Amino acid sequence: MNRKFFYILTLIFAAITFTNASAKAQATGIVSAEDAAKTALNVGATAPDFEFKDSSGKVVRSKDLLKQGRLVLTFYRGSWCPFCNTYLRKLGQRSADIKAAGGQVVAISVENPDASMAIARKNEVLFPVLSDPNLDVARKFGIVYELPSETNERYKKNGLDVAKHNAMAKAELPLAVTYIIDRTGKITYAFIETDYRKRAEPDTIIENLRKTPDVQKLLP
Repeated sequence: MNRKFFYILTLIFAAITFTNASAKAQATGIVSAEDAAKTALNVGATAPDFEFKDSSGKVVRSKDLLKQGRLVLTFYRGSWCPFCNTYLRKLGQRSADIKAAGGQVVAISVENPDASMAIARKNEVLFPVLSDPNLDVARKFGIVYELPSETNERYKKNGLDVAKHNAMAKAELPLAVTYIIDRTGKITYAFIETDYRKRAEPDTIIENLRKTPDVQKLLP
């Protein structure tokens, strides 16, 4: 079996998987984490453009960020998630190494800009921490899921109403996803995980940045 044929089969399988996951979501009205993992954009896909206002009101555009270098884009659940806080601190501690490898970290959550600023200060990170109201950008990446009802109720009993906290109709969150996006907008690395306790290790991010050449530097 040659490479071209194998590649075509892979694309067909991915399309079937995407269709099945979408059909299931439409039938039940609920997108599970497993469904979202199947529909998430993956390596080789073109990342959607995004534009946000940071906590100071400054407009941050993905196109402008990509002019500065490759993006290490990570989505997190919120300031209330201890695993997210730990991960952001780890990225912050390795941000200089990531930059040296040719990447720049940008973190995104559904929380409002004030909460985004607070989590940046709390975890002493210098990279942008942006707000994605209603998870509009996360939806374009195909990574939004709805909390299972039993998990949502457990959170409520512990004092966290996810939907209310995020000013949304449903208790929806993004998967714990990390992407590397090159300057052309192409996804060159994707960590897609349904278990929010698992995250892309900084060493793995740096390794992938180093082994994948910066296309801008290759241009004459």
